[in-house]
Amino acid sequence: MFPSMASNFFTFLVTIFSVTRCHADLLNIMPPNFQQAMGLAHEIWHNPQVMEETGQQMIQSFQDATAKLQEDHVGIQTVFSAFNSETLSTIKTAIRGTSSRHNISAQCENDTLIFVEGLALRQTWALRMFDATGKPPSGIMNGDIHWLGKYHQCINVTAEVNVTQIHVDNRTHLEYPFTGQHCNLIYSLAASGGNSSTPAMGNMFGLLQSLVVGMCVPSSCSALDIETVFNATLAEIAYQMNKTGNKTATGVIVQCIEQYTDWDGGAIAVMCVTSLLLLLVVIATAYDVITKQLQLMKIKMMESPHAKMYTSDNGLLQGHRVDEHTPLISDGQHTQETVNVKVRQEHGMAAKILLSFSLYTNGAKILNTTQTAGTLQCIHGVRFLSLSWVILGHTYVFAISIIGNFGDFGALIKRWTFQAIVNATFSVDSFFVMSGLLVTYLTLREMKKNEGKLNWPMYYFHRYWRLTPPYMLLIMVYVPTFKYWASGPLWPAEPDPFCKDNWWTNLLYINNVVNPDKMCVAWSWYLANDMQFFIISPLIIIPLYRSGILGTVVLLVVMLGSFIATGVISTVNDIGTSLAAQAGANGANGFDLIYIKPWCRIGPYLAGMLFGYLLYKTECKQKLHWSLVLVGWAVAAISALAVLYGLYDQFQGYPLSNGVAAFYNTVSRTVWGLALGWVIYACCTGSGGFVNTILSWEGFVPLSRLSYCAYLVHPIIMMLFYLSTETVLFFSDLMVVYLFLANLVAAYGAAFLVSLVFEAPMLGMEKAIFRRGK
Repeated sequence: MFPSMASNFFTFLVTIFSVTRCHADLLNIMPPNFQQAMGLAHEIWHNPQVMEETGQQMIQSFQDATAKLQEDHVGIQTVFSAFNSETLSTIKTAIRGTSSRHNISAQCENDTLIFVEGLALRQTWALRMFDATGKPPSGIMNGDIHWLGKYHQCINVTAEVNVTQIHVDNRTHLEYPFTGQHCNLIYSLAASGGNSSTPAMGNMFGLLQSLVVGMCVPSSCSALDIETVFNATLAEIAYQMNKTGNKTATGVIVQCIEQYTDWDGGAIAVMCVTSLLLLLVVIATAYDVITKQLQLMKIKMMESPHAKMYTSDNGLLQGHRVDEHTPLISDGQHTQETVNVKVRQEHGMAAKILLSFSLYTNGAKILNTTQTAGTLQCIHGVRFLSLSWVILGHTYVFAISIIGNFGDFGALIKRWTFQAIVNATFSVDSFFVMSGLLVTYLTLREMKKNEGKLNWPMYYFHRYWRLTPPYMLLIMVYVPTFKYWASGPLWPAEPDPFCKDNWWTNLLYINNVVNPDKMCVAWSWYLANDMQFFIISPLIIIPLYRSGILGTVVLLVVMLGSFIATGVISTVNDIGTSLAAQAGANGANGFDLIYIKPWCRIGPYLAGMLFGYLLYKTECKQKLHWSLVLVGWAVAAISALAVLYGLYDQFQGYPLSNGVAAFYNTVSRTVWGLALGWVIYACCTGSGGFVNTILSWEGFVPLSRLSYCAYLVHPIIMMLFYLSTETVLFFSDLMVVYLFLANLVAAYGAAFLVSLVFEAPMLGMEKAIFRRGK
């Protein structure tokens, strides 16, 4: 397979060099170094072993040729002076011949001829189109295989043609027959090439294994026109070099980047709905401010020396709780305690629903750092730090296909410090632990308060209502409108092409098991798992409430079943240990088979449920002997470090056996869950020390509330930046730190807006309708 792939790859390189100079005959006037480089490519094509022996020399030859073109007398002017009448006639004949044989559109043929003639005449607009086309850079052997060109320079070019009107006094005027259009020539390096394996723009992971060359072509040419001409040229050059093979062979596809100016019906409908929602927010906020200011004026009047002292029966109730009735504006004569007085004013149902959309009320709730008694305060710090870890991992993952120095990752991944990035997927398990712990702890407390009874329909409804509205509203806005947000050489026509047919699987939280290979919003697999775990949680919570032993047995049986399923799947399919290496035997996909499947990911959730039960039984008051605390911290630290850094030798060239890899896949996530469960348990029972002090910092409270929306929006923010960039990125440690901090701040900033408009109003509506919290 490798000789075939190398053959096609270097044939493609030769074609790129030829096409970017408009005609193969131009190679004859290039400096000797450049011709040597072409000969070397031909030698590698016939003998792939030469790649290892002389790869660096080939790249050096390319660089020397570039320097020679800049310094020698054979410069760009000499290149274009080769367009004499004979050469121009040859090019035109070749284009017309290709058009007649391959059914190229007449308009594309005509405009291409105008472009070639413009190059020959050294017209500025034609030179700008040529200049905007991507060309091979230095660093090909280091992974710089995306030669994107200059997108905005290309689309801003307008052809100018002098036309003489013979029948109208022979006057000459300018016509503008076409503009520049950016198209990407994509050649898959994953196999021997072919259309079926070539990814679309926006497929950030598929592009990793594809050579991408940006071409500036006339706007009248379709992607099929360019693809047909280029593949015909590629096949002809391959035939001339090898004198064998099929002249109609293909291997390159073309995708042209559309410029979206007119909004389609779906985007217009979304904007109408969003505008109505924003209008409702404005009205609710105004109503909120006016009514609360009236309440504040009433308080001032009652506090005046001549005012009658009201009791709680007359409408004044002392308190400190911040909610939708709390006055928000005060002057210097009133203390915060006075401003936070709650005036009993019974609103009707409609008024309460309207107030749930108020920016004032929702903003105060989100930013409030007050924590009620019984709150597991350290959870806020764990939640924020876990999501920060998720964003750090995604900073690498989402950019990996547009990195120009991907070859440096070979050395980077061997660092022991980088193991925390390679294994950043454990950050998701941290959320499973917290979810299982909180569900068990809070539900058991509620059952105890109600003597074992619970409104189970409301139990499920609240969870569904808590997660679904902001989730669906975000998809509603993101999918139809994302293509209008920006543009660039990698900008996708559809950010999530599978949402059109599979959005309903997200609505039902089954997208990780139904059509998982066509998942809408790929990062939503976590939400599906979490909801599925929540649905079956009463099967463990009820036995735990009745009998700790019985409930623990049920929990351990489920955990054992998960271990068996994961171990068997991993062993049979020879699945690797890291997400990056989870390609198993016979093309098995570890992501689909293990990573997103609930029967393989429930272990950390069960670990969280176990510690939630312990916190419920001890009421967060158990004081362990210092020796037990020390042992607990030591075991938790060693276990967590073993999970994160235990694979270090694997990246030094010592791969694990199938059995060892299967064992790691089976137990590692549950071990991580147990270690984190101990940290939370110790912090909540007074054995956390400085760790609890850090995790319980009140500044984490608002950030924790925003974590759900930040999880939803942060991949969209990353795609917006990465896919709109006009050049590839070159990663370094400082570059990643900068991008990570930018992604983190942008994600939480956007999450605050989404929470204000989408999330908090839905929770307020539920409270108003079902009188929750009274």
